[in-house]
Amino acid sequence: MANFNTHFTVAAGASALVSATLLSMEVVSPQEAVVAFAIGTLGGLLPDVDSAHSKSIKVGFNVLSLLITIMLIFVKSSTYSLIEMLIMSVLVFSGIRYAFLGFFRKISKHRGMFHTIPVAVIWAIVIAILCQWFFDLNSLISWVYGVMICLGYLVHLTLDELYSVDLGNRRMKKSSGTALKFGMFKNRQQQVHTAIIYAMIPILFALAPDMEMIQSALFSKDAWLNFKDIILPYDGRWFFH
Repeated sequence: MANFNTHFTVAAGASALVSATLLSMEVVSPQEAVVAFAIGTLGGLLPDVDSAHSKSIKVGFNVLSLLITIMLIFVKSSTYSLIEMLIMSVLVFSGIRYAFLGFFRKISKHRGMFHTIPVAVIWAIVIAILCQWFFDLNSLISWVYGVMICLGYLVHLTLDELYSVDLGNRRMKKSSGTALKFGMFKNRQQQVHTAIIYAMIPILFALAPDMEMIQSALFSKDAWLNFKDIILPYDGRWFFH
């Protein structure tokens, strides 16, 4: 499997590219692009947080806890007093960093269901829901952040799968097929877990923000024309505008 530095670097690079593209297309503001980059990079670390000896546990949950705490402070700064925000910040950070992490270690197994494509989709939907419900963001930005964490997540799974190929000896390692997969089906328990994960997706979609704005911003004819305009220099000159 790829190491921590590889996961971090590639996820950050992919997130930077996508965030910059969205910024150039004027889908997000500069501040939102920075948050999208951070969320995408975090997504590139998440699949390994179920490893008891992974650096991603500390880094991933520290970043996640801090990011959510900061976003809550910005959202509630006009409503709560300083003391209320301090108490809220301590509770939220501690709850995610320690309580949730401890619970997650107990219920998860490394390279288990957490290392699957449908879980990446679930993360995207959950982040979109949280952004709209708790941070009062519009559906477009909520889905952008959801897609970014899913992107980073899939980058991580893809890297792990690529590292299962031994190019030198032209063989597949034992870890092949354990990273980028659609579920686990070896025994009845794994099949049940996989079925539960898939059943959660439509339920979460029912609670998720409307997708009309993101479809219009990213998949419409106008969005495609806008994208074409930013691929190459608009005036035909390279680096000398």
